[in-house]
Amino acid sequence: MRLKHSFSDFMIILFATVILSGCLGITQPTESTITEAVHTHFNKQFADLFSVKTIVKKNGYKDGDGRYIAEITIIARAQRSLEEFAFFLMEDKNISPFEKIERGMSVGLLKITLPDFKAGEQIEFERHYLFIKSDNGWLLKNEVLQD
Repeated sequence: MRLKHSFSDFMIILFATVILSGCLGITQPTESTITEAVHTHFNKQFADLFSVKTIVKKNGYKDGDGRYIAEITIIARAQRSLEEFAFFLMEDKNISPFEKIERGMSVGLLKITLPDFKAGEQIEFERHYLFIKSDNGWLLKNEVLQD
């Protein structure tokens, strides 16, 4: 038996799908939400050292109700070498002595975890970020360390 579907049947199904998806809620952040949040977070985290050139979402998955983990590859360009960055921090008159110690320790950690690089070189970063569903939409909560 052959079934006929009219345009009105199609519209009813489409309308029902839209309504149901609205009731169920969005279960993950959009690509643009992820890209914008990661771009802002990464550039703030590595201010004056790296700037984001490319962000690619490789994968993602729900991590409980209202939680989403995004697996991201970031290509960033070094604005200066690590040695130049350390010198830049120590010479900055706007940074307190305590902040200089804290940032010096951060530079030491970066020296251990990053390959040697020069200003202008591009480095690839693999990151996992936790997004949470809030009253204001999906927000990047923090970076998730992976095994």
